[in-house]
Amino acid sequence: PLLKDGNPFYTRFDFKAIVEADGRTEEVLIELQKYRSPDPVGRFRTYLGESYMKEEAYTEPDGTRKRTSLPLIAVYILGYSPAEFRVPHVVARPVLYDGIDGSVLEMESRTVGLLTHTSHFLLAVPPAGYVWRGSRQEAVLRLFRQKLDSEESNTIYELEEDPQDEVARELAAYLNLGTRQEDIVRRLKAEEEYYASVVELEAALEESKRREEEERRQREESERREAEASRREAEERRQREESERREADSRRRMVEVARMLKGMGVSPEEISRTTGLAPEELAGL
Repeated sequence: PLLKDGNPFYTRFDFKAIVEADGRTEEVLIELQKYRSPDPVGRFRTYLGESYMKEEAYTEPDGTRKRTSLPLIAVYILGYSPAEFRVPHVVARPVLYDGIDGSVLEMESRTVGLLTHTSHFLLAVPPAGYVWRGSRQEAVLRLFRQKLDSEESNTIYELEEDPQDEVARELAAYLNLGTRQEDIVRRLKAEEEYYASVVELEAALEESKRREEEERRQREESERREAEASRREAEERRQREESERREADSRRRMVEVARMLKGMGVSPEEISRTTGLAPEELAGL
């Protein structure tokens, strides 16, 4: 976060690195993400997709301007330890196999390099029970911690001891310069206030989302009950109408039987007992 008119705002930086190895020089994009709580995978995938779409402009010897894709390296600095991790630095590199016999192919391919990528997972919080081995990576990783054990997270972190590794020690000394500059300390305090307000806002939004979801669930349940009641009412009406239709058909048949019996000279009392029609109904036949 940076300050603008006294208020923090976020800016994103894209990183490009020039890698020199085996006498060759190559430019690569660095997709760098830092996250302090679990389940950021959706966000990481979104940014990865954006990085894969980026192209770098360059100039040919003849002065022609062109654009090209660059290989991608992803670096994730995590403020938590995934349950399956046993070490604080995990590297995932694509390995090429022969699709016919499964053997590993000792080859390099720019095409494969542009469509796959190496990933580094760095844990600022080491896995439970991990024993530090004194490597440079570990010394640098420890600088990404924002608190000591049993302490609250801080924008200013008190080192337990000066790093033994020279690179980590140089980084720590450089970072320490920031705590001696009033402007930077002021910005750190503004960031702390900003983070606190963001956490409150996120909590309020989450609670609002939860209430909306509960209201939606209750509304759908109410609509389901209303639909079920309407269905039962329609079924009862259909059954009632069907019963009335059968009764009307039965009465119509009895009237026909009564008319036939009357024509045969059967007494009204006998016809009434046989058909169930009242004597007054028989009088109109």
